[in-house]
Amino acid sequence: MTKTDERIRLLSEIASDLIPFSPLEIALKVVMNTLDRHLPMREGVIVIYGAGREPRLTVWHAEGQDVRSRSLTVEQSDAIDCAFASGEPHFVKKTVALGLKVKGEAIGALWIDRTFQGSAVAGETALMKHIANLIAKAIHRELCSGGGSESDEPQAGQIPKIKPMRHSAQPDKIDWIVGESPALKRVLTTTKIVAATNSAVLLRGESGTGKECFARAIHALSIRKSKAFIKLNCAALSETVLESELFGHEKGAYTGALFQRAGRFELANGGTLLLDEIGDVSPQFQAKLLRVLQEGEFERLGGTKTLKVDVRVICATNKNLEVAVLRGEFRADLYYRINVVPIVLPPLRQRDGDISLLAQVFLEHFNKANDRNFDFAPSAIDILSKCAFPGNVRELHNCVQRTATLASSNTIASSDFACQQGQCSSALLWKDARDGIDNDAVHSLNPRDSMLSGLGPYAGAPSGATATIEAPGLTERDLLINAMVKAGWVQAKAARILGKTPRQVGYALRRFRIDVKKE
Repeated sequence: MTKTDERIRLLSEIASDLIPFSPLEIALKVVMNTLDRHLPMREGVIVIYGAGREPRLTVWHAEGQDVRSRSLTVEQSDAIDCAFASGEPHFVKKTVALGLKVKGEAIGALWIDRTFQGSAVAGETALMKHIANLIAKAIHRELCSGGGSESDEPQAGQIPKIKPMRHSAQPDKIDWIVGESPALKRVLTTTKIVAATNSAVLLRGESGTGKECFARAIHALSIRKSKAFIKLNCAALSETVLESELFGHEKGAYTGALFQRAGRFELANGGTLLLDEIGDVSPQFQAKLLRVLQEGEFERLGGTKTLKVDVRVICATNKNLEVAVLRGEFRADLYYRINVVPIVLPPLRQRDGDISLLAQVFLEHFNKANDRNFDFAPSAIDILSKCAFPGNVRELHNCVQRTATLASSNTIASSDFACQQGQCSSALLWKDARDGIDNDAVHSLNPRDSMLSGLGPYAGAPSGATATIEAPGLTERDLLINAMVKAGWVQAKAARILGKTPRQVGYALRRFRIDVKKE
């Protein structure tokens, strides 16, 4: 990963951390943990100022018993003053100080003591300014929220009383989930019922169907809504990293662990924790996860003290966990623990009429962010509505952004879409996959074969063309594995189950890199 990629990822994570459903103090603690992962530091602090620039809320990194009543040192205060005076991040040896301002008003400060030697490196000043801007805007927004009158707005040199995070005016309204289709309404009804309980929820569905949005909805509609909503993507994390992220670690737990750090379970205490991509958790770590889900207790990495938490856990996956259990890749007891209330999210191709509604919302967001005034021509809406979007809502969002960015006029026409220019990403992906096999195999494949064709049936195809997919939320790879398990890993039997030829099944096994088990 390049330095530019790392910086973009850091900014993206911080923006995601400053979520609208956590108390401000919790959100800032999560931000400090994120900063530590990308900019390893010995110590850090975010200060929110009151009248006369007196600190009224101080969030220390890895806050422990010895720092609850700490105040800024003279050196820290001097560094922050220099940052305010210059308007730039102030670097001294390993430390960096940043003033947090909104409309010229000092609302807070960020100070970091980094673990590496040296002053600012190329590009770091701009990065730190972006970070300070994100934090300042989030603090200002939440300090001014709460639906008060104009007299509640901060006056010059003053900061209003810190208020709880603002929620929708209507307690049962989920503004960030858009759609009127029967499939979506059914899921929303279930979501509202489940939210009133503390039951574990397993969100299932294809990639891009909005599992995180529904997890946020469950939290926002629950009695835990005033507490933290914390998330973690479990994919591609080693067991040690995952343990540290979820349970935290003690000082000296491993090389580089220079201080005590709270994990996601601690940060989510009293609130909700979303474990995304739960199907990617290693079997070795599943036993540790099962314990905290059953008993609500754990130890930090490198620690001996047992901590107890009250956390509602929501898990999400696009994998077939039943097949994983049969193959011994996922513990059955963990499966039953997280699968108390399964909610299958419908793919976009099964949400009749929602594509046009979502496209309008995404275009409005684009217009607001870029000071534009784009609109869709009727022909453009028709093109969008006929595409099934294998990447679901995420792909639709990208499609709207790309098209609006490159549109030749304020009215987006059908000709502006990539699919009308032979540049549709989904179609190109399917073409690349098809080009990688021999000609005989190509001629034997039906491009609308939902199991074998990958993206073929979806790219640019009417949504009705794929409405017969067997199991919503299961990928083609999952369907193939399921059939192989039922057939005792005999390809000819699996082919009969799937209504395919043995040759087609053999090709699919190679394409998905599935090792054939001998049972």
